[in-house]
Amino acid sequence: MWLPKRRPKAAAGRSLATVGAVPPLDASLERCRIAETLLASSARLLNVRSELDVIKGVCEAMCSVSGHICLAWTWFGPATTQVIRPQVFAGRAQDYAAGITIDRNLVTAMGPAYRTLQGKTPEAFRVARWSPFGPWREVAAQHGVRSVLAVPLESTVADMKGLFVIYADHERYFEEVGEGLFVALGALFSSVLNNSAERAALEQIVNQDALTGLLNRRALPIVESRIARKSLFDPRSFVLVIDLDHFKEINDTHGHAVGDEVLRRAASTMRALLRRDDAVMRWGGEEFLVCLADVSEEDALKVAEKLRLSIQNMREPTPVTASIGIAEVMPQRALADTIEIADQALFEAKQSGRNRVCLRA
Repeated sequence: MWLPKRRPKAAAGRSLATVGAVPPLDASLERCRIAETLLASSARLLNVRSELDVIKGVCEAMCSVSGHICLAWTWFGPATTQVIRPQVFAGRAQDYAAGITIDRNLVTAMGPAYRTLQGKTPEAFRVARWSPFGPWREVAAQHGVRSVLAVPLESTVADMKGLFVIYADHERYFEEVGEGLFVALGALFSSVLNNSAERAALEQIVNQDALTGLLNRRALPIVESRIARKSLFDPRSFVLVIDLDHFKEINDTHGHAVGDEVLRRAASTMRALLRRDDAVMRWGGEEFLVCLADVSEEDALKVAEKLRLSIQNMREPTPVTASIGIAEVMPQRALADTIEIADQALFEAKQSGRNRVCLRA
């Protein structure tokens, strides 16, 4: 993925017909331009709501004022990731970043991305048309990239790390301009992304049921917003309210530890049957709520019946059945009102003998 820094200058400096002439590097002027631009735009950028928009704005400002930075991108995620795809990028080579995937393998493990994730000190890497890493050959030929620096983004969230990667068209760009400015930007990006990651982790804790790992009812506004977005393209959605039959008897007969295990297994069974984008929540006690988007009424009934049968087929730690009420989500009706209608359908299912599915318009 990389070539040693001490390649012969004649080879590293070969001109390419596909790339225009590179202007001479005035390192002092370059540092001043970037620093002044970032300071001037910082107030405006920090007023942007999205953390990723802040980072994108910084990268765009830096690339626009620099005469040599072709591309800047960031990635933030699990430190053990096997695949890195740029999440935010800017610069004249951003089309390259939009399409790149860096798989962890023997070649890429020696390059700046994975070396930086492993805690290695940032160092500039030479890029050339004969690089063993195919995408580097492409970016060298098409955009004149000659040097790459990856700066680590540190995280206070467990097992999360990030990268800030800069591509320049001068082979000694980072040695002459210095790495300090980019390391400082990395510290800023770390702070911004940590705020986002910490908030997401906190929201997960707040919105997650401790016993089953499902969403809890505090997550309803998030689910309602997701359904509203999906309804622009997938107009039909349904709500299922699922209640485990005679659950109090399970607790009274077998104890609360067995009751808790029944709830956990029911939750796991339902989650395994549903699509990734289907929201499933522990609504309270032995009641669960499922939101199905982009389904017909017939399919919603089929899903409900599969859920009912899967719970009925649970034999451990003790047999249990479920009653299910269904209602369709309507554009002009609050989700809470739809849940109430589904709850009425659930009541009908219980009144009709339990362990069945009822739909109410």
